[in-house]
Amino acid sequence: MSSAEMAELQPLDERGWRAGLSPLMRAGYAAWWKTNDWWIQALLWTAVINGSVAVAIWGDTPDDLDVFTLYGVMTMFAAIAVTIIMQEAIVGEKRSGTAAWVLSKPASRDAFMLAKLVPNAVGIVVTMIVVPSTVLLIQLVLADVEVSVPRFWLGAAGAALNLLFDLTLTLMLGTLFDSAGPVIAIPLAFAFGQQLISGIPGLGDVLPWALLVAPEGSDVSVIGAIIT
Repeated sequence: MSSAEMAELQPLDERGWRAGLSPLMRAGYAAWWKTNDWWIQALLWTAVINGSVAVAIWGDTPDDLDVFTLYGVMTMFAAIAVTIIMQEAIVGEKRSGTAAWVLSKPASRDAFMLAKLVPNAVGIVVTMIVVPSTVLLIQLVLADVEVSVPRFWLGAAGAALNLLFDLTLTLMLGTLFDSAGPVIAIPLAFAFGQQLISGIPGLGDVLPWALLVAPEGSDVSVIGAIIT
């Protein structure tokens, strides 16, 4: 290592569960914001969510409840994308040996997992919820659809909560399995099977499915109810 490279090295006073957290977090954020991933995802989900909801907004007689229920349903596809994006986050590093190498250094397991969770949570919420929802809110204002801005963002927070559920589930499975198969299969099966198992008494009230889709016996989802 050259003297110039040695001069760039800075000692970190991070111990316990924080050991190695700062550099790992910087690397996690850089993977989103110093690449093209963030604007590609933001553009994609702005088009997907707004393109579908625009049909309901600009219809002859737009129904506010239908508009916001459709908004929740469209964010469900973003939740599926989260699983696909994150399937290799842990498993890939275990397979390549990167995880073992990082944890052999003075880096704690807590720091390693937080560096996977927090930067990806921020990137996913911003690109899949905040940016598309901002464009949707502009559409609503231009179409003279009556909407409370604070309630709209509270409903968007419900959609973000669903994405974070899939994110944490996928990361958890990555720590339990050494191949990507079950890491992606279990969340996808859960996502598509929630409507089937939501009929079990008491279970339908706690599954994240009800955030996006109206549960049995109701004509409105949680997100639609919050916004309207």
